[in-house]
Amino acid sequence: MLALLTLATGCLETDGPAPKNEKLTGCDKSGPARGAIKPEILAVFPGCCQGIGHLIPDFLVPKDFRAMLAREGESLCVPDIFATDPDYTPRKCTSVFGLPGACISSCVPAVGNADVPLPAANCDAGDLCAPCKDPRTGEDTGSCKIGKLACETPPERPGCHDFEPSLDLSPYPTCCQDKGGRAHCAPARLVSEAQQKDLSPCDSGGEPGFCVPDKFLARGGKFTPTTCKSIGGREGRCISVCAPSVAKDMANLPTTGCDADERCAPCYDPRTGIGTGACTIGNCDDGPKEPPKPFEPCGKDGADDAYCVPADLVPAADRHQFDNIGCNAKPCAEPGALCVPKKIIDAGPTYQPKHCENDLLGYLALFQKLFTDPIAAIGALKEYKEGRCLSRCLPKVRPKADLLGQKDCEAGEVCVPCFDPEKAKEGKIPTGACDR
Repeated sequence: MLALLTLATGCLETDGPAPKNEKLTGCDKSGPARGAIKPEILAVFPGCCQGIGHLIPDFLVPKDFRAMLAREGESLCVPDIFATDPDYTPRKCTSVFGLPGACISSCVPAVGNADVPLPAANCDAGDLCAPCKDPRTGEDTGSCKIGKLACETPPERPGCHDFEPSLDLSPYPTCCQDKGGRAHCAPARLVSEAQQKDLSPCDSGGEPGFCVPDKFLARGGKFTPTTCKSIGGREGRCISVCAPSVAKDMANLPTTGCDADERCAPCYDPRTGIGTGACTIGNCDDGPKEPPKPFEPCGKDGADDAYCVPADLVPAADRHQFDNIGCNAKPCAEPGALCVPKKIIDAGPTYQPKHCENDLLGYLALFQKLFTDPIAAIGALKEYKEGRCLSRCLPKVRPKADLLGQKDCEAGEVCVPCFDPEKAKEGKIPTGACDR
């Protein structure tokens, strides 16, 4: 989440041998000693970096120090404190996300132009607190290897730990508010490719970005979601509604144990037993503790076009449309479960059955009784041909499923007419199949 170039521990001098620095003798972690330029000589060179640095010809700056400095023509902008003090040791400080750091001049581009603003902490004017290690990779930045700090080992918290939520989110536009989420649109350069695929794109102040939940963004992505009980008591994690995979199922996911802008997403998809990724995205998450508990299939002959699901996943007003048998010869094993077609589970409130046309040949004999003329009977049937593809496991469809055609429908479905052919004598009575 933070771009910092590795800081060199070079010396300010010509390309010749470095002078010995007696104060660092015996420290096997120190870099080469730095030479110094007297203030009266330094004043000869043009100033830079708002007066806290000077432009020094690059041949006077060691090679391993040059890459970290801003260049103007043949000169490099060297902070005065580095140029004049051969024993300079940066002050220790607390950097972004609570990480140990060192006060480094903002004249260093990697510090002054870091992808996320570095705190001033307890640093002197013109300095910023650069972390000892890159928050993204854990590699040394070099900021804590200068002067006497090279002899020390930066403190580290034992074991895996989440970062402190110290990043200022105000520079980034808010997003996901329409879903009640708490998130900000971070520039794409701050979001890893692995995270991008699980987030919604957005406009981050004129540049491409991704809508990142605040809990992750404020910690540089190093955050572990809370463990919770998801669908049917299955293990899950509290994931922001701003994650597209959660947003599409948010009406069906539990909220117990989670914040208002989160839902408890299951570790495994209950339909397939395949991992959802919810329990592996955390910084210190070791993954699911419980094995997958897939829903019981209840399609015809055990097909997976319908599943036994907890009744509380079905809106109360719709529960009468299902039962606990489906196409099985026996009830669902889980108490209180209902057999719901997979298409309805997947689509939720957005479910729309497919249009179809049914020749209703199974009802031809009935219509011949209603209409003495066979031609008239066939003509009357055509008025009932429009229908919708519905699962044969639905209680109202199941008894008549073998009489209904499957034309234009998928396996496990039949074309249910919009009007009930068995009530043709009473007029065109809706079946309810075409209500959505």
